[in-house]
Amino acid sequence: MVFMLWDQDTIAEALAAGLRHAEADLAAEQAVHGLDALDELGLHPILAAGLTGADLAVFREVPYPGQPKALPKESQRLRCDLVAAPQGSTGIADKVHQGKDIRRATGTLFADVAEQLAAPPTGHAAPEDALWLEVKAIGQYSTVDGFVGPNRSYTSQFNACRNDIRKLGKARSIEQAALVLVTFHEQPEIATHDLAAFVHNCLDRHLPVGGLVTASLPISDRIGNSVCTVGLVRVRPDTDGF
Repeated sequence: MVFMLWDQDTIAEALAAGLRHAEADLAAEQAVHGLDALDELGLHPILAAGLTGADLAVFREVPYPGQPKALPKESQRLRCDLVAAPQGSTGIADKVHQGKDIRRATGTLFADVAEQLAAPPTGHAAPEDALWLEVKAIGQYSTVDGFVGPNRSYTSQFNACRNDIRKLGKARSIEQAALVLVTFHEQPEIATHDLAAFVHNCLDRHLPVGGLVTASLPISDRIGNSVCTVGLVRVRPDTDGF
């Protein structure tokens, strides 16, 4: 795969473009609640739309490609929030599904051609040719049980993101991955400082991060946040994957 396809600046701007469009719609509607009222699941279609607008194929809740020998149940598999693939891709090839198809054909009349029958459908991108993205939303100000104020879980939410970095780094067959931090702050300087501090903290803990790119947009101040920043933290493959 050509790495430039996943240029971090381009991806960050595409994600921010999706958020800008959604923010404009909310402003036109004079909506009571803004982007900062959405959780990660609520942000997924908005971010996916931004990537689609950048001429990429996007898939949601895709199983991680690891454990092809164990052939786990679907309910046991870890899933990635968003996976982007080259334009025209119709899905992500799944070696676990392929392995299950081969196992079902073993001992039947189709055993000799089982691997051919289990081949990924035409148009499916290989996992290593896709960009795997885990999404987290963190706000300086938040609404809890109907009360607006400073987010008391702000630091712990950043700390919890380290688990997604570990998960992305250890996943086999994934060569390009990133943590997408959608943050909401009172001022852009706070976002810049806190996102950089998070990456430095990850480096201090020897986590496989490879850089940070940000893209920001103004949002209507409804609860104290006036800027939304996308922080794209590149995750490098870990040698000890699952």
